[in-house]
Amino acid sequence: MNDLDLSLLRAFVATAECGSVSAAAQRLARTQGAVSMQLRRLEENLQAKLLKRSSRGMTMTEAGEVLLPYAQTILGLSGSARRALSEQHVRPIRFGMTEDIAVGSLPKALELFAASYPDVSLDLTIAGSRALSEKLALGLLDVVIGDPDEVGMKPVSRWQVPLQWVASRDFRACKETPLPLVLFDTPCTWNGKMMKALDEIGRPWRRAVTTTSLSSIQSAVEAGLGVAVLLDAGTQRDRMKVLGIADGMPPAPTVEFGIFIPDAGDLSRGAIGGLWRFIADELQICEGASTKK
Repeated sequence: MNDLDLSLLRAFVATAECGSVSAAAQRLARTQGAVSMQLRRLEENLQAKLLKRSSRGMTMTEAGEVLLPYAQTILGLSGSARRALSEQHVRPIRFGMTEDIAVGSLPKALELFAASYPDVSLDLTIAGSRALSEKLALGLLDVVIGDPDEVGMKPVSRWQVPLQWVASRDFRACKETPLPLVLFDTPCTWNGKMMKALDEIGRPWRRAVTTTSLSSIQSAVEAGLGVAVLLDAGTQRDRMKVLGIADGMPPAPTVEFGIFIPDAGDLSRGAIGGLWRFIADELQICEGASTKK
């Protein structure tokens, strides 16, 4: 049997994770026809049917379910090998993070990193945790900070951060009417935490605004369209106010973040380790919290 072709495995993993050939083609920047051909070649090579069409798109067969974790591991190891061999050359650190982490004190951390590692550049990717997870699995990122519930890998470190209920400075909530909420349009654990906290105290609510970015969440809040939950770094206090129990709000939920490196890389050495130390300092992550496994 021939060795497995990485490009064929990459097409299979993308299709299995995306649920359709068209979505996989978009992720891989290829045509649908090219991805379909790669899938056929892989099935012929393995002499097994890996995917089948259903009403939900492309689903894996039993053989596909067996192959998927091996394919993901092989692609991850391939990326790790390339990174290990290229360490002797100066190259960018491909760093992915959620938009919530990218605001606030992070610019200071990046400034300190640039001063300490002048020969190392950064390729920054700002996206949702699920999109970052996909890029990490495909070897397209070296390190990611995101939601542990949405990244398909065990974090090297994790920590909790409190959220805040925020509204415009002149916002006045009427307890007799549903509380207008400003929510993320994409799948987001924060939405569920907001709704659960309000439901627990019997506070009625309604979806007032749904949007896809932190900046548009902030704009909607500043315009007085509703209430949102934000990290302290994302709360623009000159144009927003923090709501509390006196405003009829429940305790604000907490959220969890993690830092992810393929093959559980070492955070204590090298440029990536230095970058993490600066970020941990600026985000005020204490040592005990940052090493929780």
